[in-house]
Amino acid sequence: MARSPRNRRDDALTAASYALPVLGGLLGVAYVNVNYTDFINPVWAIGGGAVLGWIAARLLRRVLG
Repeated sequence: MARSPRNRRDDALTAASYALPVLGGLLGVAYVNVNYTDFINPVWAIGGGAVLGWIAARLLRRVLG
């Protein structure tokens, strides 16, 4: 049986759905480190960045997929 070719766009969208929440969390860490006196609890910035990254990944998959 011949294997069907892989769709590179699906591979890129799958990678983006993992990478964007990680990138959002990383940006949250960077924001907390730069503005460390603005937050009482830095988990809100890190978690918020991860959630925003997840939302961006979902929107990207909806638009392109």
